[in-house]
Amino acid sequence: MSAFLRCQVGPGMFSGEVAVRGKTAEGTEFSLFVADDYVEYDAPAASSHPVDGWIHVDVLAREGGLVLVRLPGQTFENGRTVTVRDCEVEFRPRHEAV
Repeated sequence: MSAFLRCQVGPGMFSGEVAVRGKTAEGTEFSLFVADDYVEYDAPAASSHPVDGWIHVDVLAREGGLVLVRLPGQTFENGRTVTVRDCEVEFRPRHEAV
């Protein structure tokens, strides 16, 4: 089963790319650019109004309400892994592009 992390999605710098923002368990923000394939969202993202979305992640560990995840790209702040609250992670199948 795949895991998804709640995030905010905005337009990327290049075609097929989006900007993603999320929060760690401590409440600090992280951000990264990833291919659009790794993110699910309903509305088009505008630079002035990011939209709610979900980024596909790999779960590395879970303990005491915290989840260590590996992101599909490197953050600007601190690498590819972040610790988030378990209420921000959803376990479900990944939607496949048609």
